[in-house]
Amino acid sequence: MSNSGDKQEAGSRNQIRQSSVKTPIPGIKDVDMILGELSASTVSTNRNYAAFKLSLERGRNADVAQVGQAAIYYIGGICCLLPEVTDDVFEGFRQKGGRVRVVRVPESDDVSNIPNQKKANALFGWLVTMLYKNTNDISNMVTDPESDIKAPFHAAGYDPRGEGEDEVLSLFSHPKHVLCYWGYSQLGRIKESVLKGILNHTKDKGSFGDVCSYVVKAFSWKHMTGFCNVYKTLVLSDSPVLKFHGLAHEIENLHRAVNAVSGSEMPRFFRILADVSKYHLVDRSMFPTLIAVSEQIMRTAAEVNFRPDGSRLSEVDYHVAMHRNQFADAVEAHVMQFVNDRRQGDEG
Repeated sequence: MSNSGDKQEAGSRNQIRQSSVKTPIPGIKDVDMILGELSASTVSTNRNYAAFKLSLERGRNADVAQVGQAAIYYIGGICCLLPEVTDDVFEGFRQKGGRVRVVRVPESDDVSNIPNQKKANALFGWLVTMLYKNTNDISNMVTDPESDIKAPFHAAGYDPRGEGEDEVLSLFSHPKHVLCYWGYSQLGRIKESVLKGILNHTKDKGSFGDVCSYVVKAFSWKHMTGFCNVYKTLVLSDSPVLKFHGLAHEIENLHRAVNAVSGSEMPRFFRILADVSKYHLVDRSMFPTLIAVSEQIMRTAAEVNFRPDGSRLSEVDYHVAMHRNQFADAVEAHVMQFVNDRRQGDEG
């Protein structure tokens, strides 16, 4: 985005500067987005945090009729602390037509305009996690807006009660604001861009880096536990279970899932970034027996000799035994090689 159109208004140096940029918003002709510095190296500047604070204040004060404007304020808040995603955010909006007026917050020495950075980082983390909720999660947020706001606050190291705040209220003043914010985040590559930006800051020191690390951990392999277990226990070990003809259908489904996940831009976030039409590829229903086998293997990993619970082998027990025999054969071969080497050494 070019800053050439930015002009500081006459009067106070601390007054907001504005520039008009043609960026599309669904069903809205003119909306505002508040930004600070655009350089990714200036994330922690007071100017960026002041812009973030103002974005949230404007979003909270927007009425029900301004759901689109409120959503833009909140998404703009993410851009304030993650400036490198701004271009992709604007590109996402451009797909829908309309115009966004960029509001620049100038540098200021007025500390009253600077929020508590740990609290700001916590709210930033909560806004980011909201981008990746599914429709059920969004419904829960509408009925219980504080249901999962505690985790990012803990990650940021901010205790609202310790700071004299009795409770942490939702950022959204109306349920429609939640739905609109989530809807806007689906445009273009906004979700992908934000996750890339978050990944770039997981090594940052301090509260902001801790929040970014929390977000990555929270969404890595989300809704993919069964697939991950199968991959770790069966695929990586080239288990003989994956050659069993009786599981051909599940094995074929697994191959499709592995190809889709490994071929995606960010495999660990496949389930939350992939097209909805591909969600089913990693669903537990696609390879239920393989998942059950992998989970049984993990549960019995510490046992020297695998024994089924009942007097007869179940289908899952049979495949677990098949898998573990592979390793028993490998150990036996290793021992025999050791014995042969010792024997040859003694004879020499």
